[in-house]
Amino acid sequence: MIRTTFDAVTDELAPGVLLVRLSGEIDIATTEYAAEAIRTAIAPPARLVLIDVSAVTFCSSAGLGNLVEARQLAGQHEIQLALVGVGRPVDRPLAVTGLGEHFRIYASADEALRTLHLQ
Repeated sequence: MIRTTFDAVTDELAPGVLLVRLSGEIDIATTEYAAEAIRTAIAPPARLVLIDVSAVTFCSSAGLGNLVEARQLAGQHEIQLALVGVGRPVDRPLAVTGLGEHFRIYASADEALRTLHLQ
């Protein structure tokens, strides 16, 4: 049996501003947990959702699917979405697939909030 590790924690930084911290491996075994955390956050009354992937150690195509779904949900609900802390495990698949250019990406949540004038 292969065991993977994954965790998702959501914090409200300000009214309507949520930070979803994903950590560990996002693969076929954990993708539904990631999807659940993302779906819960990207819903009204949220107006901005930041997905922090700085602690993600592996991102499979299933993990990319989670990010694409997040983008679609955010668009449907007119919620701003940004990825923060994108390191090699997430950057590489985003770059290879060309999906990276479809996301706002910031080094940190603080940078995203400053840039989006929400801090």
